Amino acid sequence: MTLYRTPACVAVFVTGIVLPAASAPANHIPRATATLRSCAAPDLVVGSAQLFEVPSAEAVKTVEVFVSVRGLTPGKHAVHIHAVGACTPTCAAAGSHLDLGPFGNNTPVTDNHPYHSGDLVNLNVGSDGRGTLLATTTRVALTEATDRPDTRPLSIFDADGSAIIIHALPDLYCPDPADPNCAGGARVACGILQPAN
Repeated sequence: MTLYRTPACVAVFVTGIVLPAASAPANHIPRATATLRSCAAPDLVVGSAQLFEVPSAEAVKTVEVFVSVRGLTPGKHAVHIHAVGACTPTCAAAGSHLDLGPFGNNTPVTDNHPYHSGDLVNLNVGSDGRGTLLATTTRVALTEATDRPDTRPLSIFDADGSAIIIHALPDLYCPDPADPNCAGGARVACGILQPAN
């Protein structure tokens, strides 16, 4: 069990279940969830992802990302939010890494990598095939700011949605277009991000 504290809430993570503290009602915290399914066997659930948006006085959205997986190969795996909320007919349907900023061009994926909006840190999977990732990002938002129109493009819930992808290899955080595995190589799991409020 890991106790994790943020300025706006206290959440307890127990085997992938997140419980907001009583002082921060769940309906006041924008959330998103995804069920992660194997890219090789789409009926096989291999984990889940939960995202929480924490408000900031600076109007920068802070999003806490929690990923829990099982049945994956031991070692480090790249984790990214991808540009399209689709995982079928193959995990390639999720498109490239989400890149909402002014650069706006991530094809090939190494353009602007590792500075895409959806670039996260690696997930470490243990010898039992299980792993968890707890990360914080200010590159995306779960809601659109009504008082800051310039932050609206940061929402992952645009017209075509977003997905979270687990890759076979670690993200090397390199911008080398000659290295096909620079951003994690093949896709092993995919989940469509859905608003949870």
